[in-house]
Amino acid sequence: MQPDAEWWVRAGERDLAMAVDLERLQYHEGAAFHCQQAAEKLLKALLVRKAQTLPRTHSCVELLETTARFGLTAPGPLVTSVRRLDRHYVDSRYPNGVGGAPDRFYDATITAEAIRDAQDVAAFVRGHLA
Repeated sequence: MQPDAEWWVRAGERDLAMAVDLERLQYHEGAAFHCQQAAEKLLKALLVRKAQTLPRTHSCVELLETTARFGLTAPGPLVTSVRRLDRHYVDSRYPNGVGGAPDRFYDATITAEAIRDAQDVAAFVRGHLA
């Protein structure tokens, strides 16, 4: 793996670990944000490695669509996972994104779903980087 891809993988895996730690501490909005970040960084690792490209976006949906242009077809459920994760990029951090303090809009159920979604993205990426 070329160094840049390794850096992105490391950053993504650390974000996923932070999400798990934040979930345990019941900082659900922070955990959800780090899940989105994990997926974004891991998808960027895949694109750097397989396509030598790094789109300037924070959208996991856009990144996953870009992987398809390089022959890396994601299973249908993964598309749904990245759609859910992208909502956490803004809503988990900004009160004006959701109409109040983000912690009011996040709970253990939402966080658990976000962690599963990020883990699914991680598995997809690892499978293509192996």
